[in-house]
Parts: sequence; C-alpha cells; structure tokens
Amino acid sequence: MLSSQSTGTLPKEVNDMEAATLESLTTRHRVLLVESDPDARKTILATLKKAGYTILEATSSDQAVILLGVNGRSTAVSAILCDIRAPKIKGIEAAAYFRVRYPLIPVIVIAAYPDIEWAITLMKRGAADYLVKPVSKDDLLMVLKNAVHRYETIARGSF
Repeated sequence: MLSSQSTGTLPKEVNDMEAATLESLTTRHRVLLVESDPDARKTILATLKKAGYTILEATSSDQAVILLGVNGRSTAVSAILCDIRAPKIKGIEAAAYFRVRYPLIPVIVIAAYPDIEWAITLMKRGAADYLVKPVSKDDLLMVLKNAVHRYETIARGSF
C-alpha cells in the first residue's frame, strides 16, 4: 500500500487533478443570475457558489442584457436564471429576448407563485424551465445541472 493512502492523504498528482477539475467546472459553468429581491439573490447565490458555479449578478433584465454584451464582445454563460418579476424588462420578455439573442443558452425562470398559464407562455417563448419560490436547493441544482448539460451537449454539437 502507498504511504500516502495509509496516512489518509492523496498523492500530489491526485490533488492537482482534483483542483484542475474543480477549477474547470467553476470556469465552464458560469451562470447569469437576474434577481431583483436581495434576499432571494443572496440565497440563490450562496447555493450556486457552494455547488461550484461562477455567478454573474444582475438586479434587472436590462442590466443582464448589458452584462451579456449587447454590442460587440459577449460574456459566455452556460445558463441564465431570471426572476419573472425583474424590474424594467419583465422576465417573460427577457426570456424571449435571451432565446432570440442567445438561442443556445438555457433560460430558467423563477416566479414568486405558481401560475400554469405563465409557465406555458414562458416555455413557448423559450424558457428551459420554470421554478417557484422558495426554490429548494435540490430542485434548483438539478434543474440547473440539466440545463447546463443540455447547453454543453448542443454547443459541442454532440446530440
């Protein structure tokens, strides 16, 4: 048995590989969070950071548009989480805009209450999913993981 195993530490190469893997996951999985409520934004932000995501924050949909890059240089993200009641440009218009402007990036809409009509309209306009506040950490991470996986699969052209 290797001495590093008997002492409970991993060989340096394994630690380096794990660090590189974690760094690539953090770098690859950048999420744009559009949430106007500071408490909800803080909670979602903490959950996503703990899961290893890099987060861009916007308090409104128009700020999100600016962060993504309207003219010229675009900021790469793997998914967009958007509050349906975001100020200025509402979530429903934002989902449609993001779908047209960035067709590969999944948009997950977060709503304060369940509304089937809104959910159907949002899905027709391009939302990848619809979550209701308060969103459980498990549901949020599962939906985001699935959306990011679909994005990566389509972006690589291996579907």
